[in-house]
Amino acid sequence: NLEARFLDDLARVSQPRTILGLTMALLMVVVGRLMQDGILYVIQKRFGEDDSLDWDYEYCFITSALAILVFGLGLTATLVIMKCESFKQKRAALVIVTVSFLLYTVIVGVDVSINVEEWNSYEDNNEIYWWQLMSFYELMPYACLFFQNLPGHQTAGIMFAVGLIVYVIIPVGNDIFGEVKRVLERRCRGELVLYNIPLDSNPEDEQLCVALMEWTEWIWPPLIVGLAGVALVVVSFIIERANRRAFFTKCCLDALNRKQRKDQEDLLYSIFPKDVACQLIQKQSSQKKEGTAKDELKISQSLDILLSSSSTALFRQKTVAQMHQNVTILFTDTVGFTAMSQTCLPYEVMHFLHNLFLGFDS
Repeated sequence: NLEARFLDDLARVSQPRTILGLTMALLMVVVGRLMQDGILYVIQKRFGEDDSLDWDYEYCFITSALAILVFGLGLTATLVIMKCESFKQKRAALVIVTVSFLLYTVIVGVDVSINVEEWNSYEDNNEIYWWQLMSFYELMPYACLFFQNLPGHQTAGIMFAVGLIVYVIIPVGNDIFGEVKRVLERRCRGELVLYNIPLDSNPEDEQLCVALMEWTEWIWPPLIVGLAGVALVVVSFIIERANRRAFFTKCCLDALNRKQRKDQEDLLYSIFPKDVACQLIQKQSSQKKEGTAKDELKISQSLDILLSSSSTALFRQKTVAQMHQNVTILFTDTVGFTAMSQTCLPYEVMHFLHNLFLGFDS
């Protein structure tokens, strides 16, 4: 399967980037989520009577721990697959990366659904918009996909799942759109602390204020995040196309090298006895294994090397003569051969000699 071979080769080539991407995602979760949630959890336990601490940080702490578990297991499984030489299906590492980010997307959805009411609080100058926390608190690990070398369709699947869960299912399921609009209307009327000076009671001005604030505080940030996701998908498809071209070129070169090697072996068998040709081919194979990548690019010159100094060195290192029983040696002189070769075509001369020696052999 050519597609499976491509994915295996892609996984091998992308091994450092895959490990780096998962490691950075794990660090972002640890530094950006777990440490913050852990500190807030301790504050809640220590100062539980404080009315300002009305968030349930325990759930945030649990979801952060689950996110660390997902990326940690993904990183461990990827390292095992890459380091295990007996496991040939290296493309499984790409699947593990995709599954890790999809599971993290589910965790993000659960986390947002639990805390969306608190995240959507605008009172007392706590302008904590849920999409801001989504962009800088929940979605930062997805930036590590730029390190990955995933196929375009896998990256597109991850971004589609993020957009569907974060910007469609959660807002619709929790009535975020309606809640945000009601809060913006109150802000435009000056009912909240942030805008304590009411605007003119003109309905058109209030409607314009709501429309502008919907754009700046609701539409614009998700739009920027969405454009970043689209750019990531486009770049992934472009990189995948370049990787496929490189893999196709590599396959063509491998096929050409195999054909050249076979032609060289056939030529050796036609020049030397079978035992001698086998030893020369074995010598060539051993030198290729011990050589560097630069030496392997000179496969087309191996025949000249074998027929010159390397073959001479081989005969000096090992005696290749063998005992043969019942051997007959024939000395012959063809009368008139010189005159015939001057008057006949080269093909006719070679055809004559070929038939003559076939007769001697029979």
